[in-house]
Amino acid sequence: MIDRRTFLTAAGTITVGMLAAGCTRTSAPGEVRLWGFGGAEADVQQEVIDAFLDSYPDVTVRQRMTPASEPGDATYAITAVRGGTAPDLWAMDRFTTAQYAALGLVEPLDDLIAEESPGFEDDWAAFAMDELRYDGHVFGLPFDTDTRGLFYNKATFRQAGLDPDELDPANGPITVARVLELNEVLAEVDGRGNYTRFGLIPWDAQGSALTWMVGRGVEFYNRATGKIQLTSPDVIDVLEQLQAWAQEWSFPRIEAFKATYQPPNSPPAQTSFFGGQQAMVVDASILIQNIRNYAPDLDFGVTYLPVWEPGDDVYTWSGGFSLVAPTGSTLSPAVWELMKYFCGGAGQSIAMNPLAKIPTHLATLAAYEPPGKEEAFMASLLDYSISRPPLPVGQLFSDALGDAQESVLIGSATPREAAEAAQARVQPQLALFEDFELPEGYGEPGL
Repeated sequence: MIDRRTFLTAAGTITVGMLAAGCTRTSAPGEVRLWGFGGAEADVQQEVIDAFLDSYPDVTVRQRMTPASEPGDATYAITAVRGGTAPDLWAMDRFTTAQYAALGLVEPLDDLIAEESPGFEDDWAAFAMDELRYDGHVFGLPFDTDTRGLFYNKATFRQAGLDPDELDPANGPITVARVLELNEVLAEVDGRGNYTRFGLIPWDAQGSALTWMVGRGVEFYNRATGKIQLTSPDVIDVLEQLQAWAQEWSFPRIEAFKATYQPPNSPPAQTSFFGGQQAMVVDASILIQNIRNYAPDLDFGVTYLPVWEPGDDVYTWSGGFSLVAPTGSTLSPAVWELMKYFCGGAGQSIAMNPLAKIPTHLATLAAYEPPGKEEAFMASLLDYSISRPPLPVGQLFSDALGDAQESVLIGSATPREAAEAAQARVQPQLALFEDFELPEGYGEPGL
């Protein structure tokens, strides 16, 4: 059995000692090198840094906008750490943190946290902190988060003779069975049998197998056995449901529908939901900002994710980013102060509304004033949310589940075959981390 901090690549084996080789930082005293968010988020990040520098004028922050990781590939991070070019702080998707910690690519923060007042870690939502724990250590501080809900186009409902108020969240969650009934009314085809309008495509956007499995209460990891559970009855049942829907509605026709009204690489304003061809979509809270920016006249609503049976618990799941310290970071007082400021109440108060994100810092969340009722509703869903399991093979788990979904949709495998293939792909890699345990309390919904 190899040590859990050993990383296997196609080219060979890279150990933690090798990863750390040559990674001495050259940051000057009082200097912090930060690799942050790119795109539209860069301006907001700069606002946070400028506010920090007002309070810490003796600190210099040198930043560049660099992606935290390439999905499924740690080569970028390995190269930066080994070559001594990684920054002091790095904006990273929390879901990948356990994996990067297992590879020895990020520094534990336990010694710095120990110097803070008791209960320091309790200042953030528990699920967000759990994503940053691995092997009994903490490897970062949480920044933003999100939730997932069912968005609906009210105008499209009315065009089909349906009352959109049925989906008002005041009525509680709609059932999957009722969504299917609505689909029967909303679906419209032309003379050649092509869809020109549809209801909910269960595998579209954030409506993945993972989301529906969360609704089933699937426990992806068995604490007693230390094994992944991708062949459980509930996992297979969800895959069976997806396959049945794909067959009933014709997966190729649905794909043609999406390609017609929302082709690949289309501008953000061109979506089948914004255009009214698709009446419902499961998506994350960031969709609200996209609506404000690109479809400001859209008459829409958002409600709870559909439940499988009447009376089932409300559910959702959340992701988000964090700041971590790559291996070899100076972890100087300036680095730690910027990390605390950026991810704490000060930074989150500046950044959350402009970024259309939800705070993870609990005091900031308590004082959070969403810009609209839809944003307020999505923030309220945190009371029911969990995160994806923070596994040292998290990306592999995500990829395997996605491939299982794709296999059943296109009909290349039965649901059981797809589940067994995912299990066979993930478990042997997870077994390399023989002492791995999920953080205590992981999987309990809420803050």
